[in-house]
Amino acid sequence: MENKEVICGRNPVYEYLKSMDGNMPGTELFFASNAHGKIISDIRDLARNRGVKVSERDREFFAKYSSGANAQGVVLFAPVKEKKMDLDETMDRLVSENGVMVVLDQITDPHNLGSIIRSAEALGCDTIVLPKANSADVNEVVRKTSAGATAYVDIHRVSNLSRFIDDAKEKGFWVVGTSDHGTTEISKLKEIRPVCIIIGSEGKGMRRLTEEKCDYVVTIPLRGRVSSLNASVAAGIVLYEATKS
Repeated sequence: MENKEVICGRNPVYEYLKSMDGNMPGTELFFASNAHGKIISDIRDLARNRGVKVSERDREFFAKYSSGANAQGVVLFAPVKEKKMDLDETMDRLVSENGVMVVLDQITDPHNLGSIIRSAEALGCDTIVLPKANSADVNEVVRKTSAGATAYVDIHRVSNLSRFIDDAKEKGFWVVGTSDHGTTEISKLKEIRPVCIIIGSEGKGMRRLTEEKCDYVVTIPLRGRVSSLNASVAAGIVLYEATKS
C-alpha cells in the first residue's frame, strides 16, 4: 500500500470516489462482509463505475489500517492525488478571484485539522497551507474527521511559514490573524479581499512572528465565562464571517 492515501469511513470514501476524474488505476476498495445500507450500495455503484477493484476483508484488516479512525467497514486505498496547481499558481488564482486562503500555524491535533478542513471546504475555501514542521499529518484520522472534504481541498506544506506570509503579501493578499486580544471587529472580515486567514495552534495561538506579520488581528466576541474556543470552532466562525456575502 505504498504511496497511497488511506481513506476510512463511509462518507469520506463516498466523497473520494465522487471526486475522482474517470478511472483511477491502482485504487482498491475494501468492505467488511457485514457492511450494508444505502450508502454502501452507493459506494459499490460508484466504485464499479470508476473501475475500482473491490474486495471483502475481516475485522482485523480494518483494525490494522484505520489507525484510530472508525473505518465503518469501508477502507479505500487511492494513489496520492496531484494538486490542481502549484502553490504559486494557486495564490495568483485566488488573488484574481479576491478569494480566501487558510493558513494553519502549528495545528497539531488531527481531529482539529480535519474539522477545520471540513469547515473550510463547506464555506468555499479550497486551499489550505500548513508548515512542514509541528503540524498534524494529513492521515486517515484527518480524512475521516473532515467527512471527505480532503478530497476537494488542496493542502500545501511550506518549509518557512514566515517567508510564505511575505510572499502572500507580495502577491496582494491581506493577512488576517486571529487572537483573543485582536483589535479588528470580526464583522470587517468580509470587506478584506483577497485575504489570507491565519488560525493559530490549539494552546498558544499564533506564534509571535506570525502575528507581527498580520495586517489585521480579529477577535471573536465571547459572552460566556469560558475565555477561549477550540481551534476548529474558532476557525469555523472566522471563515463563516470571511466568506459570507
